[in-house]
Amino acid sequence: MTALNERAPVDALTIRETYTVGLDVWGTCPPELVKLKTLLGRLRGHVQLLVPEVTAIAARMRGEMRQTAVYVIVRAHRLLEEGAGKSQVAKACHAQDLAVISRALLTLFENPGPLGPSTGTSDIEEAIRGRICGACSRLIASGESYERVLFASEASGGIHGYRHTDSCVVVAEERRAQLRAI
Repeated sequence: MTALNERAPVDALTIRETYTVGLDVWGTCPPELVKLKTLLGRLRGHVQLLVPEVTAIAARMRGEMRQTAVYVIVRAHRLLEEGAGKSQVAKACHAQDLAVISRALLTLFENPGPLGPSTGTSDIEEAIRGRICGACSRLIASGESYERVLFASEASGGIHGYRHTDSCVVVAEERRAQLRAI
């Protein structure tokens, strides 16, 4: 039995095999033929294993590698929070997203670049907890109300994000325009 503070070893080969299936969920393995429940469970497990490893290393990274690591860690947390939808298509999309994040986390874990002393761990934690309003691009402060929304995107069917519900200038302008139209 391992102690509570010991982490499971990272099995890079297994993670690569799993995320390869997840990345190809729309290709040679259509979603209806892939055991999505099993695949999602494995991908979630890999992400949960890699996030603390990369978080620990990110505090020692520099420059763009650090910025990329923080972005990937934040996205990993959001994907784990969101979970998959109920339909096969939603589950397949979520599997592909988890596969992308798994690959990014493993790449950062294996190739972190030159490492220095650990600095700015509170910045990383703040980024993980922080939410940005997709309407005004300001940080949604603790205690401010917000909602999860789907923003239109030319690159995909939409991007999930957050938006102030009452303290955002952009949202207030939208509501004023709606009221004028009535």
